[in-house]
Amino acid sequence: MPLDNNSLTLSPLPDVLSHGLVAVSSFGLLSFFCSTSLFAYLTWRLVTWRLKSGANNPPNQFLLLIYNLLLADIQQACAFLLNISALRNNAIIVGTRTCWAQGWFVSTGDLASSVFICVIAVHTFFGVVKNYRLPTGAFYCCIAAAWTFIYVMALIGPLLHGKEFYVRADAWCWINDRFSIERLWLHYFWIFVAMFSTILIYTFIFIFLRTSTRHSNPSPRAPLLHGATPLMILYPLIYTICTAPLAAGRIVSLAGHDVPMSYFVMAGTMIACNGWLDVLLYASTRADIVFSEFPPGEETGLETFAFMGRGHRLGTVTTIEAGNAAERTGSRMRRRGEDSVENLYGLDQIGIKGEVTVSVAAAGANEVRSTVGTRGSGGGGGENRTWDARSTRSGKSFET
Repeated sequence: MPLDNNSLTLSPLPDVLSHGLVAVSSFGLLSFFCSTSLFAYLTWRLVTWRLKSGANNPPNQFLLLIYNLLLADIQQACAFLLNISALRNNAIIVGTRTCWAQGWFVSTGDLASSVFICVIAVHTFFGVVKNYRLPTGAFYCCIAAAWTFIYVMALIGPLLHGKEFYVRADAWCWINDRFSIERLWLHYFWIFVAMFSTILIYTFIFIFLRTSTRHSNPSPRAPLLHGATPLMILYPLIYTICTAPLAAGRIVSLAGHDVPMSYFVMAGTMIACNGWLDVLLYASTRADIVFSEFPPGEETGLETFAFMGRGHRLGTVTTIEAGNAAERTGSRMRRRGEDSVENLYGLDQIGIKGEVTVSVAAAGANEVRSTVGTRGSGGGGGENRTWDARSTRSGKSFET
């Protein structure tokens, strides 16, 4: 069938596109660079951690979700980065590989980003509210199912309609205007489901944290509740601000109303920011997981929320971990903020992990109290033997 005017090759570009696509392409390039850089860094970290710790220690689940979100953001950024071709040719040329690739990346990138933002929200809900974590096998199956769903939704249209499926859609290449049903049910229906689900989940988490802060008895979790609560607002807010304008414009267009190209340029610029904003958001609020020098633990609750890595309370926490002498030698020290963690290797028959917490009281005569706790492999609460063969009692305090 012949294409309508909104789907034909557009040459030369009108002023609104020749100027507007510069912003769309620029932010697409920025998102591609940021997402690819963090994706490459996490790939290197995951590979080195696995080589050191072995297959018996699976990586942190939240870190893997961020990893998959970055892969989605890379595809989305590629879609808007390809507008550089239209600027170079001063035309949006239908029927080319570039046009088809752009339509494909818009379909997969937008949907994948929405799906994994929603999956992260669900994972955060279970980690923060329910203190529950999926078994590793089930978690991997969920990730595989998410990607399978994304690519099945993207493949149905081209398999049914061939080369006519991805053509010019106003300001760039995407699904043909004729296939409005496919636009809705293969793409935007699921984006809106993910968007509203994400908003509802984070709203519930926000209410839960606020209620816990106000009505619970004072506890060590109170500062964590207080510090994590404002961060709950950022996740759905940034995602909705970036995604909703373009989705709303397409829905209005599906309803038969004319939407100016200037609106699509503005909405495209906003959604092209998704990648670099996701990198900024998760790298700053979950830095303890993203930039951990050693494999992060499986904790995915409130203790991992911190803006710019400043999530700890007043005081210093020193953790001494002992490893197997047959596996490693040497001693390594790392510091994060005001905390220090030391791994001791090369000592015969090391089988314990001790935690030393030093806190400074603000009032009084500058009293410093040091509490030493040791946990042996036997798990007993009585007397434990430390790595230097001295005997201490768990929970013993020393005054200075």
